Amino acid sequence: MADTSAPEPKHDPDPPPPLAKQVYRFDGALGQGERVLIALVFLVLVGTGFYRTMVDILWNERPPWAIELIKVCVFAIAMIGTAFATQLNRNFSLDLLSRYLSARGRAYLRIVVNLTTALAAALLYYGGELVREGLKKAHEAHELIPMWVIGWFMPLAAVLVLIHSINHTLIEVSYLAAGKIAPEPEQAVG
Repeated sequence: MADTSAPEPKHDPDPPPPLAKQVYRFDGALGQGERVLIALVFLVLVGTGFYRTMVDILWNERPPWAIELIKVCVFAIAMIGTAFATQLNRNFSLDLLSRYLSARGRAYLRIVVNLTTALAAALLYYGGELVREGLKKAHEAHELIPMWVIGWFMPLAAVLVLIHSINHTLIEVSYLAAGKIAPEPEQAVG
């Protein structure tokens, strides 16, 4: 009789250092939250677009709130998507340089790229705060959704990118401190 039991799960022969394991878990949970948020905002975007199209076709009306909500959704998806791409390590790739480096050299290069990304996120946060404050002062009477609401997405995305960049740096450093090399991040296909 054939064995129909489930195969035993394979154990990683070289498990990650304890700090890296905790950071992987936290970063993955944060990324999952971003994925859910992007999906929800996308559903609002599609639903609003469908509603606006149907109302236009059936009653020749174009509700201004629908256009405003679509703008907010598109910008929110762009900003949160940036943070999610950072969590997946899909923002930057220095393949031309990294192919000439050893595995340890690539690990150090990833640390430099992560710290550079963190600096860019800090600048985005600062710029986002300036934009948000400027938009708060420039409220126009015809706006149904205040522009400063959109301005909140830049600092939010910057904080998320900063957190992911620091997490990736901590993972790389914890592997190097343990005398190991972190696994290469997956590269985007195509």
